[in-house]
Amino acid sequence: MNVYQYTALNNPHGSTEMVESYGIKAIRHPKHLAKQLALVVAKHRDSALGKLAEIHPDVPLFQKQIDDFKVKIKSEHDNNNNSSFSNFIDGQTIKSDIASLKDKVSTPTTDNGKNEIKLLMIGGIIVIGLAIIFKK
Repeated sequence: MNVYQYTALNNPHGSTEMVESYGIKAIRHPKHLAKQLALVVAKHRDSALGKLAEIHPDVPLFQKQIDDFKVKIKSEHDNNNNSSFSNFIDGQTIKSDIASLKDKVSTPTTDNGKNEIKLLMIGGIIVIGLAIIFKK
């Protein structure tokens, strides 16, 4: 028995409401209702999975663990707020590093300046590459 069949069998009212909220006329038979739930999830992915999780018959059994996990993640995030990665989400550190690199590139003063430019260009390429990778 899969999650769609289990939900349709044990929570037919919630399953019917979910299917109809996506504009499909629900069929009350659990076998057909399970197929309709699967179809809705296949078409609407994340939003449908969220609703399916809300109507799942065993949600009360797991709700305490879910709440505890959310509290744990929030406290870890708050504790790491002062780390070197604290500005990672909004990119402020990367912006300031790029600005300082631009200043260094625009004012080379010695022969070492050429080497510095090369190193800064390589560093810039690495920073841009990492930004592209983490954006996905």
